[in-house]
Amino acid sequence: MKRILIMLLVVSHTALAQTTDSTQFVGLPPKTNFKVSWMTELGIMLTSTSMPNIRSYYRANGTEPDSHLDPFINLGFGARYQRVKLMIQAGYGLNFSLPNDDVTRAARQQKAGFTGVMLGFDVANTRNRRLYLNLGYGSIGYEHNVYRRTDQTVPFENLTQYSQPGNIPSLRLTNNYWDVNLEYTQREKRKESAQSVIRIGYRRGFESQRWQSDAFRLTGGPTDRISQFYFQATYYFSSNHPKKGN
Repeated sequence: MKRILIMLLVVSHTALAQTTDSTQFVGLPPKTNFKVSWMTELGIMLTSTSMPNIRSYYRANGTEPDSHLDPFINLGFGARYQRVKLMIQAGYGLNFSLPNDDVTRAARQQKAGFTGVMLGFDVANTRNRRLYLNLGYGSIGYEHNVYRRTDQTVPFENLTQYSQPGNIPSLRLTNNYWDVNLEYTQREKRKESAQSVIRIGYRRGFESQRWQSDAFRLTGGPTDRISQFYFQATYYFSSNHPKKGN
């Protein structure tokens, strides 16, 4: 009987000791509360771009318009103070249009890009995530060229004297825009960290502008007001600083 009592005491003491120690590790770590962050972001963006008047002009003149889906690479720099964030962004359009042998005349994107500033507030702030509502302002521009595909042979030394009817070397449009988007991002966990970021948004030009050309002075050209729905996936690389005294 004494042996049984001794064994029970030993087992119960061991169990109590394990329970006490384990509570030190089971609890979740405290929520990080870095007051200031400095951020650099790098990512990709896919937009659905609307410029209806120039596309109508192309179709009316037997020209295949470029795709309305535009991929961009983007770079950004910014800072966060508590729940407010300011970002400066720039993007460069990538042209993945493939030649279509069935089309004799085509309009293709030559350049595309944007620069802007974005101010956000994290409307939802949890242990692991932040949800920002961002408002932005910036400038966006597109440049197209129109060409006719033929089997004609042209010596390279005569290229500067060669002129083909229907070719348009340059059509460009620039709009100032406003922007609104939702941003879902990982919460910063360490003083130096990387966080994945997803944005879904809409931007639109403030007013319609007339298409211009770098090759000649145009009059009476179509006007467009650029609008875009976009999806953006980036990474923040952040340097985070706690409150004084932490």
